[in-house]
This record gives sequence, structure tokens and C-alpha cells, in this order.
Amino acid sequence: MQKRMDRISMAAGYGILLIALFLKIIGGERQRFTLIESWVRGLLSGNFLHFWQTEFASGIGVLVGTGLFLLLTLMYALDAVLLTFHRRVPWLESVKAAWLYFTMFFYFVFISFYSSSIWLVLILIVCALEFLLNRYLEDKIERDRKYAESQKIEKAYNEDRKRRLGFPGKYSPEFHQIIRKNFRFHQKNYLLLIFANALVFFALMILFFTYHEFSGTHTQDSIFDKTGLLRIFIESGGVLLLLLLLFLTFMDSLYVDFKAKHMELFIQLGIRKKTFLAMLLEEFSFCALAGILIGGVIGLAVTRGLHSFGWALLLYIGLLVLAMAFHQEKILRLIQFRPREQAKPDQPNQRWTPLFLLVGLIALAITFWWFNRRKSAETLLVVGTLVAALWGLFLGGGGLYVKHKRGKINLLLSRNDLFYRFHKSINVLLLATLLQVLAIGFFLPRLVTFQQTKVHDLFPYEAVAKVKQPEVQQVETTLNQDKASWKKYPFFPVTSVDGDPEWETFGTARPIMFIQGQHIGISETTYQQLRQANGLKRQPLHLRKGLWHVVYQQAISIRGQPIDWDPQSTLPRLRIGTPLESYNTNDVDLIFPLRKIKSQERLVLTGMFQRGLQENILVFADEEFAAYAKKESPRQLFLISDDKNSAASLNFLQKKYADDKRWDTAIEPIYEKTQRKNNVITENYLQVLLLIFTLVTCIFMSVGLLVSKFESEQASLVSRRRLLDQLGMREKEQRKILKQQVGLFTLLPIVAGFLLSVGFIVIMGLLRFFTRQEWLQFARIFFIDYSIYLLGWGIIAVLIYRRIKKWR
Repeated sequence: MQKRMDRISMAAGYGILLIALFLKIIGGERQRFTLIESWVRGLLSGNFLHFWQTEFASGIGVLVGTGLFLLLTLMYALDAVLLTFHRRVPWLESVKAAWLYFTMFFYFVFISFYSSSIWLVLILIVCALEFLLNRYLEDKIERDRKYAESQKIEKAYNEDRKRRLGFPGKYSPEFHQIIRKNFRFHQKNYLLLIFANALVFFALMILFFTYHEFSGTHTQDSIFDKTGLLRIFIESGGVLLLLLLLFLTFMDSLYVDFKAKHMELFIQLGIRKKTFLAMLLEEFSFCALAGILIGGVIGLAVTRGLHSFGWALLLYIGLLVLAMAFHQEKILRLIQFRPREQAKPDQPNQRWTPLFLLVGLIALAITFWWFNRRKSAETLLVVGTLVAALWGLFLGGGGLYVKHKRGKINLLLSRNDLFYRFHKSINVLLLATLLQVLAIGFFLPRLVTFQQTKVHDLFPYEAVAKVKQPEVQQVETTLNQDKASWKKYPFFPVTSVDGDPEWETFGTARPIMFIQGQHIGISETTYQQLRQANGLKRQPLHLRKGLWHVVYQQAISIRGQPIDWDPQSTLPRLRIGTPLESYNTNDVDLIFPLRKIKSQERLVLTGMFQRGLQENILVFADEEFAAYAKKESPRQLFLISDDKNSAASLNFLQKKYADDKRWDTAIEPIYEKTQRKNNVITENYLQVLLLIFTLVTCIFMSVGLLVSKFESEQASLVSRRRLLDQLGMREKEQRKILKQQVGLFTLLPIVAGFLLSVGFIVIMGLLRFFTRQEWLQFARIFFIDYSIYLLGWGIIAVLIYRRIKKWR
């Protein structure tokens, strides 16, 4: 093979030399030259640079280009001569390839030289063919060697597979009896899988049932806009589905690992591959069907209807297929009777410990910064950076712990998992802590805010109407005829628009924003009057021109959002007036100027009729409001109480202002309390239900994680107990070590999860503008709920300890 490569190199070298000597491929002003001829004549001309500048249009460019080609020709010719005399210079091959790349780059980039010397490409073609053919032949040697090795491995694998799977004869009746007894003996493991499937199916039935029930109390628009059921299903239902998928995936992993652990018995009994696969399918199908039956019966008892059963079954099958797809490699290894990979003792790499800690701290800082960002307030996407933070902190902190505590025998005995199965233990602690943070830092605080929410306080008036100046007199007459109790306050409509200073992803010009938020602008005097009307004390804002105050009219259970449609709450883009049909996008700074927000609060003054981006109250200084009133008469905000029939009398406003709804169908000229209150009650009920299911799922996933960790290490734990017996350790001391071991994987995630959760809770409270009284109420309810949560975990830890204590 090497001789063939040498012949190719010699042919290429001599061929390039002939091209350079005899082919006139370089075009000059008056005649054409060969490559070598051009340089010989230039050197003999007496004025080297003058020759190139007068003979060629590109001048110095042709000089440089032909010089590159000349050096390339000399390298290939020299290599050919050396190979002819059986001499090989190893570094010459690398220099030839590097110079070929450089010459090709210069040749095709320098257009003027390329156009005057187009036939020089023949040299490049010959060089490239030589390079490609030699690389092919060189790699062919390695490919042939690897192919021969793979054939040996495949032959050995086929012989081993035939030996493992080719069991002759028929099964005896005792064989089937052993399978049935084995199934009954390990019934606890199958009950765990049945329970997991039942829980998932029941949760799905409740999810679809609540959607079906609550959709009847909501208008069609509220289902598809960002304030109704769809928003809840995306935020809470989506998270619940993701956790159910992870939970089902984890429990299926336990089942696959369990079968891999006990399949040696069936191999020794002579089971065939097809029989073993059929047994796996039967067992898994039995557990899945039993879970559907149990979960379905309980779900039907709660829902009392079959309308949610079909959709739940369809989604459950999808989750089941996805969950098993994550374990395809394990399943393939299992049905091929390939032995389990034995876990080797591993210890932390002390050199990387500082780097892990640095990565963890940086990722944690990014997590809290992202969670606190108004543009993405309280987003659950921070779980990605949170995982990176926990990974770095646990690997780095665990490495330091092992390094400083390795010499202590009592810690070594109780931290055996950490000292000799470091990475597996760290992974368990990481996942358990992540679940604790999700439960305590995300879901439990939101559940507490729903417990704090009083829906009646969100709607202080029976109806609220926003009336333009021409219809004010008609509305007053109608309300007086109905003998309603009402008050009116002047206001200006305020419109927000996309305030992101960055260019849009689809172009360099700012497009017209058809999604324009609509808010209410009032004076500071009106603001104080609204506070007094709701039984609140005066709160001077000390506003002046150009400084505004924002009142977010939303419940404590709803996260704070900027009044702008995209970025910053301190400098939003707001204009006095209604949304615009069109505007010059280059003048966005004049049409939607950036406003300075002096202060913000969350407070319901007229009613929580929209969430976040709509119907907020913007408070101006009295002088600034008066200046706007001189230019244009303000509209009137009618607050109606003590009468439930007035809203029907004002329905003419719906038709009168129908054209205003083209910007946002959720914006109404008149809001009626009853329907809005019912919507909030049903939405809150659904949110609480989803949060409870999510918390329960997190708890079961955590318990399953710990149980699987100890169950998978049962053999090593038993052998360790026997070793301690032989060493003469008392039973009391052994129980103490076992408690410390269980406590490590139970208490450490709880403590670490709580400490991290404090940061998320504080940020959540600041984003929702908690008052001091609300903080105290939140703390009281939270610690009551958290105490119940800890009590449950105490019972779980005791049960795990008692089960492990029985292993001897």
C-alpha cells in the first residue's frame, strides 16, 4: 500500500513540474508565460519589480501568487525526487498539505490574479488529487484493520449470543410454577409500579375533569386569551404533566433495573429470549392495566362521569410510551440477556473541586437574577440553570467534605456512599434537592398565596364602567333611574406597547405593535379618594411631572408583571390615549416615550378585571393631570355599588364602544362583578388542585428516588452489616450508623432545598409587592403548611429506616 502511495506522489510531483515548465498558463499584457518562465525572465530582466508591474495588470499580486505556486511546485517536485531514490522526509508531507491549503485560499480569494491565471488551477487539481488519494489509501489500512477486529468481535458476540439464547427443548411444568412464585414473592415491587400508574392516570382524569367543568363557567374568549384557563393549563397543567412524565419514567426505570437484577435466575433455568420478552410485556401490561383500573375507578368516583376517561387514557398512553422510550438502551440490554454493568468504586477528583464550586456559584447567581427579572418574573425555566448550580455546588462541596473528613472513622462508616460511590450519591442528592426546591420554593409558596387570597376583596364594586365624555350624561341618567349608588372619577386612557430597545428578530426596523396594552390614568387626588373609598388610609406619593406611580390591580396569588408588553417596569413605553391604528415606527420614542416610574404597588382599587398587562392604574401628579385635561376632556370612571341590575342597563355601552375591542377582546367598557368573581373562583380552585397534585407528585418522586437508591444497594448493605458484626460492633452502634446514613439522604436535601427556597420566596414576595402585613400572614400560613410537610417526611424517613434495618 505504501508503494502505491509513493507512485502517486511521484506522478503528481513530476506532473506538476511538467505543467510549470511547458504550459503557458499565466497571461501577461503582451504574451503568456509558463510558471517557471515568468520567474526566470523576471530574475534576468535586471529590474525584478519593474518586470512584474509592466508585464502584468495585477503587478505585485501576480508576483505573490506565482511565488506561492512556484514554492508548491518545488515542494512536490522535491518530494518526487526523494521518493525516486527511496528517501522519505516525514515532515515534508505535512508542509505540502499546509502550503496547498494556503495557496488555494489565496488563489480563489484574489480575484484579479485568478482571472489572469485561471489555468493554474490545473496544478491545484493535481495536488488535491494526490492528497485525497493518499489519504484514502492511508486510511484504508486503518479501516481494514478495524474491520478485521470488528469481524472477530462480531463472531465472538454471535457465538456468545447463540450460547445464551439457544436453549433447546420444552419447558417443564415446574418452570412455569417458578415464574408464578417469583412474581408473588416480589409483589411489593409490582405494587409500587401499579401505584405509580394509578396515580398518574388519576391525576390525568382530574386534570381533564376540571378543565371540562370550569370551561362551562368561562366565556370562550377567556379560554383562549392569556387571562383564563389556557394560561393556567400552560403554566400549571404543563408543569404537572412534565412531573408526571418524570415520575413515570423514574418508576419504569426501577422496574427495568429490578428485572435486570433478578434475570440471572431465569437464564440459569434455561429461559428463551422470546419467553423472557413475553414475560416482561405481560408483567408491565398487567401493572399498567391495573393502574388504569384503580386510578380510573377512583377518578370515576370523584368525577362521576366518563367524559374525562377517554382523553386521560389517550394522554396516559402517550406518557407511557415516552417514559419507556427513555430506557430503550436498558431494555435492549435486558432482552438480549446482557449482564448489568457493574458499578465501580469512584471518588471525587480533587483537582476539579474549585472549578465545580465556581460553576455552581455562577449558575446560582444567574438563576436568582433570571427569576428576579421583570421580563421573566417567576419563570420556571430557571430550573435549567438551577440544575447546573446544584451540580456544581454538590460536586464541589462534596469533594471538599470527602477531602477533610476522610480520616474520621465514624464519618467514614456512616458516609460510605459518599466516600466510595461519590458520583452516584451526588446524583441522588442533586435530584432530591431539586425536587425539594420545586416543592418548597415554587409550588408551596404559590399554594400559600392562594390561601391568602380573598376573592370578595378583589371586586369592591358591583360594576365598573369606563365612559367617554359624550355618553356621560346618558349613563348618569340611567343610573339615577335605577336608583343605583355610584361615583365617578376622571381618567385618561393610557396605552403601552413593546418597549424592548433591541431590534426584532425578523428585521432591522421596529414593526407596528398591534398588541397594545390599555390602562387607566388618574390624578393623585383621585388615587387618594379611591383609597378612602376602600377603607384605606391616605398615602402621599409626592409625585411631580414626569414621575408616575403604578397600581397593579391583581391578587396576591398572581405574579407581578411590567405594565409594558416586554421588558422593564421602571422605564416602560406609555402614551396618553387609545391604541393607534398605525404610526411611524421610526418615531416610536416620540409616540410611545419612555416613562419614569417613581413607585409601584399591588392594590385593588376598582377591581381585578384583568391580570398583569391590562387595566393597571397609572397615577399622575395633579399638575400633570390638569395639563392633560386642558388639552382634552378626560373620560369618566363610574364605580357602581349596591345594585346588581345596573350592569344590564348599561349594556348599550357594549354596542357603542364595540369598535374599541378590535385591539383586545378582553377589554370591556363595563365590567360586571358576578361573572368575573366566578371566573376567579374557578381558576383559583383549579390552580390549587394542580398545585396540590404537583406537590404530591414531587413527594412521591423524592420517596421513590430514595427507596430505589437503597433497594439497588441492598446486597452491599447486607454484606456491610455482616462485616460490622464480625468486627464486633454493637447493634446499637450499627443502628446509629444506619440512621446517619438514611439521614444524609433525607435531611441534607431538605435543608439545602429550604435554604435555596428562601431566596426564591423572597424574590417572589418582592415581585408581588408584599406589604408587611402580607409578609406576616404569608409566614404564618407557610410555616403551618411546611410543618405538616416536614411531619410527612419524618414518617417517610422512619419507614425507610425500619425497612433497611430488617435487612440482615
